[in-house]
Amino acid sequence: MTDFPGVVVPPERKHLRRVAVRDEVSSIVWWVLVGAAAGAIAGFLVGGIGGRLAMLLLRLTSSDLVLGVTSDDGFEIGVISPQTFNLLFAMTVLGALNGVLYAALRTAIPGRLRLPLWAGFAALVGGAGFVHEDGVDFTLISPVWLAIALFVLLPGVAAALVVLLVERWEREAAWRNRRLTILVAAASLGSTLALVPAALVTVAAFLVRRAGARERLLQVGRIVVPVVLAAIAVIAGADLVAESSRILR
Repeated sequence: MTDFPGVVVPPERKHLRRVAVRDEVSSIVWWVLVGAAAGAIAGFLVGGIGGRLAMLLLRLTSSDLVLGVTSDDGFEIGVISPQTFNLLFAMTVLGALNGVLYAALRTAIPGRLRLPLWAGFAALVGGAGFVHEDGVDFTLISPVWLAIALFVLLPGVAAALVVLLVERWEREAAWRNRRLTILVAAASLGSTLALVPAALVTVAAFLVRRAGARERLLQVGRIVVPVVLAAIAVIAGADLVAESSRILR
């Protein structure tokens, strides 16, 4: 309700407004941090550790010529080095960005479509980004089909884990579960650079809610978001298939 000039607002009413705003901000911050934390954990486990295990497997299935060769991403194949920590950090941040994006778009995606759509989107877009015919990753490593499969599977599995964690944690009351709160806070801090877009999403969500435009945006988003994600996935998938075909010739 709008206050009019000259009307004295009772202190109780001002207090209730401050509490309402505080609770609203707290709810939004929790929602965004849950996405960032889920993404950071998925990125670290699947992208970082899983990525190194995938490269170890490919090292074992390839000839000794690839041992110590620098991959297209700047990491030595089959060698544990300080660069491994850079990989873990990079995958943690990348995963957190995925989680923040999922948190921002989640309510615009129908519940039954969240897991298959988000995982498929990440697998195809991530696969199209990783799989390329230039460099050494898909020329010296063998079998090539396994390398392609792994680097399509990894981003898809990471995105699926993001969805599963977010959907599980969203059932908990914000900030009430002490262990979960500590986990979310620690994982979010570990995402470092991803906290910048997380803050932007938080501010945007707060402004949308205060403007009373949330429901209108959701009505449009429930149509636009799934269609756009599916369209991007299809385009990336076509590029992935074309690139893979050239590599496998």
